[in-house]
Parts: sequence; C-alpha cells; structure tokens
Amino acid sequence: MKNSSVVLFDIGNVLFCDPWETLLLTPGKGLADMRGWDRQFVSTAARRLWEKFSVAEYEEDEYWQDLGAVTGEKITRDQVEELETRLLHRNPSADLMLKTAQDAGNRIGIISNNTSFWFAKQWKWLGLGDYIDPDLVFVSHALGVSKSTPGAGLFECAARMVPPPAGLVVEDRQGNVRRAAEVGFRTYRYSLSESTPLPTFS
Repeated sequence: MKNSSVVLFDIGNVLFCDPWETLLLTPGKGLADMRGWDRQFVSTAARRLWEKFSVAEYEEDEYWQDLGAVTGEKITRDQVEELETRLLHRNPSADLMLKTAQDAGNRIGIISNNTSFWFAKQWKWLGLGDYIDPDLVFVSHALGVSKSTPGAGLFECAARMVPPPAGLVVEDRQGNVRRAAEVGFRTYRYSLSESTPLPTFS
C-alpha cells in the first residue's frame, strides 16, 4: 500500500467493537437475550435510535431512556456499566495500526458515524489523544451528517480538509468504502469482526 500523508480511521468494528450492537445483541450476553427481547425487534429499534443519536449531541441517559420506552422496560446506568465492563472491547491491534501509520509519517485522523457519548469513551479507552490530529476529526454527531447522508456527508466534509488523493480511509463497511472511493480517497477495507488482514502503510 503506497504511503499517504493522511490516514483516516473508522472506529466501530475497526479500532473498537461496535457499541450498541455489542451491548444489545451479543448472543447470550447482550441486553436483548438477558431480558428475553426479540432480537429483530431490538435491532430495528436500535437502528432507528442510532439515526437520531449519531447526528446530534445527546446525553447517554437520553439514549437508554428512549430504548427503555420502546421496549417497555427501564434500563439503569448500573446495568449499562456492568454490560460495558463485560462486553465492550478495543481491538487488540488498534495501537499497532495507529502507531504503524504514524511511524510511516502520516497525520492520523478519525472518520466515524458515532454518538457523542460513545465517541468520548472510545477516545479515552483507545488513548486516541496520543495519535489523532485534532484538525482531522470527522464525526457524525459533531457535523450533523453521516457517511451515507445524501450530498455532503462525512467523506465530503473530510475532503474539504484533506485532498482526497492524499488521504487513505480505513473502513469496515463496503458501502462506506465505496462512498469514500467515489469522493476520491484511497481506501482499505478492514473489519475487526471478520479478522481481515491489518493494513500496512509502507
């Protein structure tokens, strides 16, 4: 893979597990199975909540209150924290990917569909402050658009700051890889859940 001056990493299923999918849908351990909720119902409801909570600033309690209203059951902060401790996990190779990209002379950024509360936690748990250029943070909750927003989405926003030929996007979802490529970025599809090969930066 040719060297690039900027590498933009997705977070969910790249540097860190996907939070809501992991917390709600992990077989036998997620909230859906623990509460005996229909998994398809919970998945559909959570996707709708994601569309709301990932494109604006919200408090985490608002998310769990909304999910509780949909399911008809109260979800407490203690329950959420216990689930996070058991289920949420960083990619064991995250530091290696970030450091390898940095050591190759690249500026490192983030491009992520994310909520304000999960992004803050992931930033801390991954130690992203040691790697990320603050001018290269493109997140949906802050910019009000997602990667799939028609017209000017996250990739188009990033292209205003990073000339696409100089940028490499590391992303897990094929549709987002395609969108980034259409904007002009070079791309590498990497998925934590599929154990795809790590990107290289030499």
